Amino acid sequence: MKGKIWIDGHLMILRGREMSPQNCPYAQRHTPCGDWCPLFGEPYPHTKRANPNGLDRRMVETGQTVLMLCQTALIFDEFTDEREGGND
Repeated sequence: MKGKIWIDGHLMILRGREMSPQNCPYAQRHTPCGDWCPLFGEPYPHTKRANPNGLDRRMVETGQTVLMLCQTALIFDEFTDEREGGND
């Protein structure tokens, strides 16, 4: 999955061939999902155990990005944060 946080804080996800703004499914009115919501987390690198079947408990990055939202965590293969000071 490919996504980004737009420069104005809106969450955008690739749907078909274009990036689409995401709306909050829990708001009573048309409200975009974005970084103004207190339940909108900061993106961080996705990690997993180096050897899940062995005794090695080291964590390694997968190259994916996790974004925690109010009801779920989204895992992106490609993610860009276009806000000022955001990580690419």
